[in-house]
Amino acid sequence: MGKGTVLLPKDCLLNLCGLRPLSLFLAEMSSGKVALYVLALRSACQNPTDVSTPEKHVNLVQVLEKKTKEEIKHFDTTRTPKTDYYQLALDTLALCVEKSSELKTAASALADAALDNRFQFQGRFSVDIGAVASLALFCVDKGISSQQSELTGTIKKALALITKQILDEQQKNGTLGNIYSTGLAMQVHLKGRESRNLVFIFWSLAEHLSLADFQALNVTSEFYGPTAWNCEKTLEVVLDQVTKGAFSPPADASQILPSLVGKTYLDVRSLTCTSENVTVHYNVINVIKEPHFNFSITVKVPKGSVLLAVLEAAQQANPSEFRFQTGLTHCSPMVTSINALQASTNEKTYWQFLSGKAPLEQGIYIILGRRITATFFSYINYD
Repeated sequence: MGKGTVLLPKDCLLNLCGLRPLSLFLAEMSSGKVALYVLALRSACQNPTDVSTPEKHVNLVQVLEKKTKEEIKHFDTTRTPKTDYYQLALDTLALCVEKSSELKTAASALADAALDNRFQFQGRFSVDIGAVASLALFCVDKGISSQQSELTGTIKKALALITKQILDEQQKNGTLGNIYSTGLAMQVHLKGRESRNLVFIFWSLAEHLSLADFQALNVTSEFYGPTAWNCEKTLEVVLDQVTKGAFSPPADASQILPSLVGKTYLDVRSLTCTSENVTVHYNVINVIKEPHFNFSITVKVPKGSVLLAVLEAAQQANPSEFRFQTGLTHCSPMVTSINALQASTNEKTYWQFLSGKAPLEQGIYIILGRRITATFFSYINYD
């Protein structure tokens, strides 16, 4: 696999498995980790019920259902899940997205635990657990039938309590719990109006964020008043920490950035995937450094694809001319090399991508047009 390749969720799963038998690897995974893979696959328009591996086809949703049953069995006996409530909340969220028949039991256990004030860590309420549980229960509440009014009532009571508990953890500097739990909590309190591709949410920039996105309708607005949450202060501290690199690790970025582009994990439910392909004309131009080159290729990618998909398709079709590499900046992965020509801060050179005539300024996960040009530039006034 080329150095420029960015792994999709299925590839990551197989890569982590390594040389171990898949059955052993899946047995070692916690229920929450399986739930995260289910959500990741679904957000990347890949089917978690049919994951192809060298050994066999795997239904990850069935794996999740089995592991969630083990969590519930332990809960029924001991009043605690087999692992912890954070895992059970992730399980419930993923099962809801997949419309699993096992959802009702998991949701009921999660709501009961919330009402029993069991979302504790080291003696105090855990914002992380509460936030994921809120997202899961909100998902269930919106998909529940009128015949299940008893469960609906329990879920609404649980959501009201969790919302109050999260807001009670609001700090003077604007964080909800700590800076890392704030990202999940913001997803609970926000329902943004923007429509963006979930595949690149985790690497999008927040520099064009407006306060209107934070004042939009939110997931749990019916459970608190308009002055209960100081969203301006939360926004201020989050953006300050973004510039300091607090969310550089992918796991941290995946929690904070959905809300910064007006999304939550719940949006996986309404993701529209299509099998329709579009033709993209891709040009790579270098007139700065010898040897000069000007290569063109036409590739087909799924409609709505991001820039990365075009780079991958071109590299696969003609690796001698279109091989590329990426590097991770403080906020997103960027292309650092095409056709072995490396961008250099010292030499004041960089690769710029254009969609038609408009520059692409948000890294390799920006949604693209039908004509893409990569041009090797030298800064005229670097300073």
